[in-house]
Amino acid sequence: MKTKTTITLVTFGLFMTEAIIHYNMGIRDVEAKLEPRKIFRFKVPPTPELLELALIVGVFSVANAWIIDGLQKKK
Repeated sequence: MKTKTTITLVTFGLFMTEAIIHYNMGIRDVEAKLEPRKIFRFKVPPTPELLELALIVGVFSVANAWIIDGLQKKK
């Protein structure tokens, strides 16, 4: 059980970071088209969007841990 928890938390941390970076890349692209001279600033998504990202990343993090655990047991 400890292995699944570790895999889930590590996966969640990495993929949540990636999701926020991708969110900011999208915001940057849209803002560059609307206001080309505006200086881009890194943003944390608004709470509803952040929770949505966390839910999606959380589901896939748990799935990742179960898959890895299952593959390790087959050895």
